[in-house]
Amino acid sequence: MNVYKKWLLKVLAAFMILGCLFAMPIAVFNYTTDPLWIFPHKNEWNDVQQGFNERQQKVNKFKYGKEQYDALLLGSSRSTYINQHDFKDLKVFNFAVSSMYAEEYKGYIDYARELNGKPFEYIFLGLDFFATNKYRELAEEKPEFYTGQADSYLYRIKSTASFDTLKKSISVYQSSKKNQPVFIDHRYYNRNNVAMPFPVDDQLRQARIETNIYQFFQNNEPYEYDPKVMEMLKQLKAENPKTKFIVYTTPVTLPRFVIEMQNEEYLKGYDRWLMDLTETFGTVHHFMDINEMTRHLPNFIDSHHFTPDAGTKIVQAIRNDRNDFGVPLNKDNAEAEIAKIKKEIKKSETEAYDYLIPIGSKSPSYSFVPPNFEAFSAEDWLSQLMPMKLLGMDGDFQVTEGKTGGMVLKPMSESQNAIQAGFSLTDMNISASEELTFIVSLKGKTANPGDVQLFIQDQVNGQWERKAYNTIPAEDVSRSFKVSKKIRKGAENVMVGIHWKNADSEDQWIQIDTADIY
Repeated sequence: MNVYKKWLLKVLAAFMILGCLFAMPIAVFNYTTDPLWIFPHKNEWNDVQQGFNERQQKVNKFKYGKEQYDALLLGSSRSTYINQHDFKDLKVFNFAVSSMYAEEYKGYIDYARELNGKPFEYIFLGLDFFATNKYRELAEEKPEFYTGQADSYLYRIKSTASFDTLKKSISVYQSSKKNQPVFIDHRYYNRNNVAMPFPVDDQLRQARIETNIYQFFQNNEPYEYDPKVMEMLKQLKAENPKTKFIVYTTPVTLPRFVIEMQNEEYLKGYDRWLMDLTETFGTVHHFMDINEMTRHLPNFIDSHHFTPDAGTKIVQAIRNDRNDFGVPLNKDNAEAEIAKIKKEIKKSETEAYDYLIPIGSKSPSYSFVPPNFEAFSAEDWLSQLMPMKLLGMDGDFQVTEGKTGGMVLKPMSESQNAIQAGFSLTDMNISASEELTFIVSLKGKTANPGDVQLFIQDQVNGQWERKAYNTIPAEDVSRSFKVSKKIRKGAENVMVGIHWKNADSEDQWIQIDTADIY
């Protein structure tokens, strides 16, 4: 061997030794924290885990955990909060991941069944109504991508020595040392595949629910029921003849449910979905209705993700038939129960819209304050306390009587117009009670949800205090909104009305059908 070859071998050997010395600490650290769930060990440095790639992580956990299970649970992020250990008489693996749709069920079930070495006794399916939408957006990668990764040659070695893995390992280590997550994500996990939400107080929960509802109206997403979903579910049953399928629908908060069902296409799809499910599976544990759980908002993290405690109650219902909430549907009772739910939706409309919380007390601008009142509605306007008065405006508005009655307001220019209309109880010689409630039925087209607000304000020692309530007008149907306020003692003036800001387009309008003070 010549001198050059010897030198080259020495250099290569030195690089390999240095590489191993450098990579070894990274590999050991990644192995210890194991953010990809490719090893079964548990320790004090990896007991708070980030679910940054749930599909890959849960595939890895099922494969490398090398445990045998009696049952599988699948669903979306809502069902991640079902604790698999709540099934006391069954060994269940929770395979639910964010935005899992029916298209993915077969791939994960087939893979898990093969690794399990036997058919599952049960498959629990947590089904979401939104997943029936023909326009749903599917995950970028199919199950085969993640299962292929886990099965690939040297996958664990490459992942353990990876710098990308190291970034997640550091976060897991810091979180585990503090025993709370230092990262920001939708949820976090422990090493037993149990998902936990980040802490949420009442104020944050309310803000999230209101935001979710606004987004629903603002996005105006199209909906069309997709019958292919049921075809895929029927195929699953046919391909797993030795497995019993237990199906439950996921609950959402009453405000979200009732407001979504104001959309005629949603309501039609909801009806067909439940009828198809009972036809396919026989019995369905139905929780997406108006019940004790959906009325009690602390059962939720936001408008549609239930808490782990609520998840425990769901397990008790679907496993032990404890029907404390929801309703078991079957082919015999589905039609009658759906009719009951529709009646409940109608009865609960006011309660749902009342949830849109007030903006809070603030000192209003009073370019809109009397003395000069100008009536701008017809005296024969029905269902009205009295003709509403113009309390002030910026810009120009057209005011007309609606074809079916009521008052229609429309900006006449594309500038930032605003208008305020209503009543002064003082001017009307009406004494204010301790608490006032103002209920308005309106519809319209506005730039943003919340641009139209109801308000009640009182003046004490020259200082105004205001309570305002956001509304979300629909173009095709009038909705009732309500605001209430305790009137301060010694109020010199009390005003009640509607304030519309950001009226900046001539195609915008609102129609006020009725307004009542209590």
